[in-house]
Amino acid sequence: MSYRIEVLELHQIPYVVYKKRYKRVSIKYNSSSVLEVKQPLFFPDIEMIKFIEKHIDWILVHKPIRPVPHDTYKNNDSYLLLGKEYVLNIIYSNYQDVSISGNKIIVHTANDQNIPKLLEKFRYEQAEIVFNEILYRSFIAIQDKLIKYPNLTIKAAKSRWGCCYINENRIMLNISLIHVPFDLIEYVIFHELVHFIHHDHSKEFHETLKIYVRNEKEKRNRLKNYCIVYK
Repeated sequence: MSYRIEVLELHQIPYVVYKKRYKRVSIKYNSSSVLEVKQPLFFPDIEMIKFIEKHIDWILVHKPIRPVPHDTYKNNDSYLLLGKEYVLNIIYSNYQDVSISGNKIIVHTANDQNIPKLLEKFRYEQAEIVFNEILYRSFIAIQDKLIKYPNLTIKAAKSRWGCCYINENRIMLNISLIHVPFDLIEYVIFHELVHFIHHDHSKEFHETLKIYVRNEKEKRNRLKNYCIVYK
């Protein structure tokens, strides 16, 4: 790489520039969450930098968020909740509880072995509140197209953010959704609700979904940036 791209370094975006006989400029994140900048030989460096600066909002929105799965936790570890990074503050006491204060998630625990169970209980409690609130609001918006209010199941899932069980009038939401931003949870819930109307991913399905979710495709792509497993 023959030059620096300061706007990427400012936002702590790891990047690599490839200068080859490409037909056009392109940028994308690779599987290691590094931004690959593909620059044609005829394209000046200064114009490449301007191109990056012009598209910095896209770069930030699509920045992969792939935290390493936690088996154990220690003080000052980061914890993602509703798309926001919190700092774990572990306080040792006989009182067993998890609470939020500012940018901290405070864990009161007697020992380190209890921390994963306490955080698991905490995130299910948060998910019950948040998911049910969004589901209710979403149902109100689309209720003229649905027969009745669906039941909600929250559980861990390996490959799906959500699932619609039409015959049972039930939707399942992945507990890991509690770690993504509020608007992406709403997108998943509307996605599952629309499946009660259109059972596949047909053109009609997406046309209906767009009525209730602005920038549906953009939200779908953002959700791909999250790959979160907490234990």
